[in-house]
Amino acid sequence: MIFPFLCLVICQCVLLLEVKASYKSDVVCVIEKKNLIYCKKVITPSRRSHVNDKIPSHEPYLPTAKNGVFYNCSSDECRDVKIYSITQLAFPRSTLKYCFLQMSETYHCESIKYYYYKNIDKLLFLSNNIPNKIFYLIDCLAYSDGGRVCHKKDDVDSHTKLVDIGNAARPNESNILSQEEFICEQSEDNTINCDLDIYVPYPEGLKEKELVKTDTKILLKTNADVVTLNYHCIESWCGYSGQTQSTRRASRYEPPGGKVYRCYYANKQQICKEIIYGGSMNVYNERDWLSS
Repeated sequence: MIFPFLCLVICQCVLLLEVKASYKSDVVCVIEKKNLIYCKKVITPSRRSHVNDKIPSHEPYLPTAKNGVFYNCSSDECRDVKIYSITQLAFPRSTLKYCFLQMSETYHCESIKYYYYKNIDKLLFLSNNIPNKIFYLIDCLAYSDGGRVCHKKDDVDSHTKLVDIGNAARPNESNILSQEEFICEQSEDNTINCDLDIYVPYPEGLKEKELVKTDTKILLKTNADVVTLNYHCIESWCGYSGQTQSTRRASRYEPPGGKVYRCYYANKQQICKEIIYGGSMNVYNERDWLSS
């Protein structure tokens, strides 16, 4: 009597362990030469031990191989997809798989978890796999009424330039609630798409951020251009899009005479430094909101 009971307990334990293991299973596809696809179900244990479900959890970035192969995979088949824009990748319920060359003529495929990657990893991933477009980060000032003023994040003075464009576009504005970071793509025809990541990744899934009120448009300053980006959706993706328009000033600004100083204000005091012209960079022009 005891022996059959023990057998029953052991069988139940095995079944329960099997169910628990298959909960973290995934389908991994390998694409070999002549486009032959082999898929198999594998166990994908967590990459982290002692995962805290209350703490955001970013995934390690995808391999940095260039020109990956993308497949849209359903439950029973995978079809190749041509990726040409961030709008195809930046949405939470993507069924795309990214295939990268692992060994000679063999590709290993992983599910794309775009919003689980840090912005710097997203930028590298996009730049390596979408041709004929440039990708960059922008910083944005968020105002209490939902407006956004943004500047391309290109060097160490990006924050200074962001404050400058904010002061020029919305002078005497004190209700700045936060500073945000977007990822943007720019095509050869100067069309810009900017994605605002509204998700926080957790081990059990994505959760939406508690965002400041958002407007239907933002003002973006990039290089020598100022562009208004409007919020709209392209298929499954929603974000800000627009096309650059050159500013009215094409040549560099030179003062009519006298000296020019660059001043900083803090604690009711100001510190000024004379700008010397003739060098490779016109610092006064760098402070002008119409320049880069």
